[in-house]
Amino acid sequence: MSERLKRRLAAVRAQGKTGLSLFVTAGFPTPDATLPILQALANSGVDFVELGIPFSDPMADGPIIQEASQIALRNGVTLNGILETVRTFRRTSEMPVLLMGYANPVYRTGLETFLRRAADAGVDGLILPNLPLEELRPFISPAQKLGVDFVHLVAPNTPMARIHQIDSASTAFVYCVSYTGVTGQSRPLAPEITQFFTVLRRELTHPLFIGFGIRSYRDVQRLSPFCDGVIVGSAFIRELQRQRNRDWQEVAAEFVQTLRGEAARQIAGNP
Repeated sequence: MSERLKRRLAAVRAQGKTGLSLFVTAGFPTPDATLPILQALANSGVDFVELGIPFSDPMADGPIIQEASQIALRNGVTLNGILETVRTFRRTSEMPVLLMGYANPVYRTGLETFLRRAADAGVDGLILPNLPLEELRPFISPAQKLGVDFVHLVAPNTPMARIHQIDSASTAFVYCVSYTGVTGQSRPLAPEITQFFTVLRRELTHPLFIGFGIRSYRDVQRLSPFCDGVIVGSAFIRELQRQRNRDWQEVAAEFVQTLRGEAARQIAGNP
């Protein structure tokens, strides 16, 4: 297991706070934006970052992240470039970085080769939504020896027996999507979903992070009782695109403040 990620997850639980992770597509909005965005998120106290590997044919991503991937690909982003960005970032920060993408580009390099190169660059984990647990099993032990964690996804329609398998194979945390479908949708937190989260939290032996559809401090507060942390992606991508003429570091820092409710407290004059 990645020692950086292990320490960070332990700190989240010890502090009794809701962990916060943000997703950003590498090479978006511009090729030179990724590093300063990572640095701003680290300085803002984000627990870890999911750095998206852009891909031309995503299955789980909604239109916002799909567009970000297309922009990044037009910007000429490559796997080599992404790993070099992580390597540069690692010189000044210990914030964990997980790469999230699809198996296709990784398989082109070769999963074992990619794991070694990712570990050498300072990557802490890998999330490949279109690669099932059965195909990952042969690589879990080699990845652990390299200090790279595989993070697996579950959803409200995942059978509990399957969830137990995924939990058993996990080395860091379990990523639960808050609904069935693609990223970026806004859906009410139905009673059956909150019940699912309650059961999931009780059944899992690893920390639980919830993602998909989380846009605001209110969303974070609603989900906090059911998880160890939340993951925000499309809303952050949308904000970077909306404020593309501003300094990336300022936009990232302000967005983190908004998710934590700090901006609202400052307006109200509270500490």
